[in-house]
Amino acid sequence: MENMARKLSGRRTGGGFRALRFAPALIAGLLVVAGVSALPSPVQAQQILVMVQGQPITSFDVTQWIRLMKLTERRNLSQKQALDELIDQRLKIFTAERYGIKADREEVDKMFASMASRNGRSAEQLTSGLAQQGLSANSLKTKMQADYVWNSYVRGRFSSVATIRDSDVFAAMEDQGEDLTKAQRTTEYTVRQIVLVVSRTAPASQRSQRLAEANALRKSFTDCESGVAAARSMRETVVREPVIRTSADMSAPVRKIMNDIPIGQTTAPEVTQAGIELIAVCGRREIVGESVRKKEVRNELQSKQMDTLSKRLLEEARKAAMIQYR
Repeated sequence: MENMARKLSGRRTGGGFRALRFAPALIAGLLVVAGVSALPSPVQAQQILVMVQGQPITSFDVTQWIRLMKLTERRNLSQKQALDELIDQRLKIFTAERYGIKADREEVDKMFASMASRNGRSAEQLTSGLAQQGLSANSLKTKMQADYVWNSYVRGRFSSVATIRDSDVFAAMEDQGEDLTKAQRTTEYTVRQIVLVVSRTAPASQRSQRLAEANALRKSFTDCESGVAAARSMRETVVREPVIRTSADMSAPVRKIMNDIPIGQTTAPEVTQAGIELIAVCGRREIVGESVRKKEVRNELQSKQMDTLSKRLLEEARKAAMIQYR
């Protein structure tokens, strides 16, 4: 689990535009292998259905896509639907590459391994799990490549052709019956990070001892002035300078933690790569700024605009492409 300092950093992506969001469903589907079917034969794989910019899409590709979408997105596609989606996939890669946006095999392999790792598996285990479901890892990797380069391409085009103004956000909020006064208020937190340093190679007994010290510090921590002084007097303990974060930069679980902790106290100790970490809440106040809801609405509007732009760009790519059905 990422530590509290990372959660407070506010590094989150806006909107949900075509993310690789099927990973949990994919891994869950691979945990239960029932009705395993073999991969299609090489003869089937050679049946070309369409040429897209000189590249073939075969009946094997279509079969693979149908299985992948059923497993990962719970969608039952017809042959025609699958073929159309594969054509779009090839056009996404081709169009993005025309503008210098690429993801080479090594990058795609890293994305594939990262997906497996997030779900407690190795790349080899994920590949094996896909094979047991009658799927080639290449089908998933090609989808990952297409999504990655197309998202980058559309985001680049989006930044130059569209902006979301505050007036657009307020209009959308008003349509939803939102309180526009609250939309211009946010909570500001002043926090300090305290780290009781523990070497990565330290024995478990030493880590347990430092955890006990952190719990004792938290228990005696009643205000930031005296609490920080006490932390600084401890051995091998780092106290960071105060930083300011707003509620709009935090996820809902972190906001709850920050709101529940009385000013002058700390979060529960958390084990991190650096050691044992606590976050002291030294200040909290309401200020004029972008509220959580305003940021959510802005992201929703951006996502809708990007989806619209994506569809338009894909339509343009189809019109300009050489697509030959066999």
